[in-house]
Amino acid sequence: MSYRYSFEDLLALLHRHAPAKVDAVALHRRRVEHGQLSVGFKIHCLGDGRQFSTLVEGLGGAQKILHVNYYKHSYASLCLVLPPVGSARSAILLLECIEHFIGSALFSNPEIQIQVCSPGRLSARGSALLAIGFYLGSDTLRRYALRDLTTSIAERQPYPRGRRLVLYDAAGDFDRNFDWWSASGKHRLVEPQLPFENGRSDLLTGSGSRLDIQNINLLATLLVHAQYQGYWNQLGMQFQEDMEALLERHLLNGLVDAPWVWTDDPGSDDDRFFAALQELVAYAFEESVRTKKKGRLFPSWYETPVRSSGGILQEVQSLLQKYRSELVRQSCLLDPGGRA
Repeated sequence: MSYRYSFEDLLALLHRHAPAKVDAVALHRRRVEHGQLSVGFKIHCLGDGRQFSTLVEGLGGAQKILHVNYYKHSYASLCLVLPPVGSARSAILLLECIEHFIGSALFSNPEIQIQVCSPGRLSARGSALLAIGFYLGSDTLRRYALRDLTTSIAERQPYPRGRRLVLYDAAGDFDRNFDWWSASGKHRLVEPQLPFENGRSDLLTGSGSRLDIQNINLLATLLVHAQYQGYWNQLGMQFQEDMEALLERHLLNGLVDAPWVWTDDPGSDDDRFFAALQELVAYAFEESVRTKKKGRLFPSWYETPVRSSGGILQEVQSLLQKYRSELVRQSCLLDPGGRA
């Protein structure tokens, strides 16, 4: 993630507008909660971006803050990269601080697209479960057109990423200095750095909510720990089994085999991915009673509040809550300390 300003400079700029929240972010910036992954953001502004002008100038100007990044949503006037923090709680607080500063909403705003960045490159199957879990667990149902997922590196060499919800990083800056919970037998070891020298799995949420950030952080933690044998490996593997069993009950298990993230595989094309996404979207919309609300910028992009349907949406939300509670429960049983 490329940004040419310090986290301290950002907090100093925000402090006058939200001092208590900024102090909390500063205090807990690198604190990892319950062994979950750190969280980073890219904020894509689909409007003219004028609300960010004072923030950008205060951090050093567009040349230093914005122009160093070629990457952005194809409809965005700017893409602001934020330094990672240790938890979803701190990440949400940081966005709230920025909301106070710019005087404009970042959450659930159709002109703001939030990209959540998680350390560790997930496999194609892990990426599929991350995207599907995010979509079905969200408090907002969305319809997509393929162009809504187009970024400036969709086809750009040497790092083409296609049009996807889940995107791998393009070998940018990577902050490893967050605790990683590893396992030694049944014991936990807290290591002072992430085990990855590089590599992220990002998710383009659209107009994301606080719940979306919490869910993505939980999903990424479980899936990354399962793939990289972290402390939550067994819990992550059990989650994968439960999630795939849930999809099978709804005859959607074939969706996991679609190319939800771009790879070098010849079958990793946008059309196959988008067909799977559209099948998921259609199934979810059929299960819930909704009021359609058309987006101002994207006639094809609809977002509506989720209402309890008793079907797959409620099942996934309950599954995520079950694993969130279990992760916290097991974490609270551990003795404090344990740093390797």
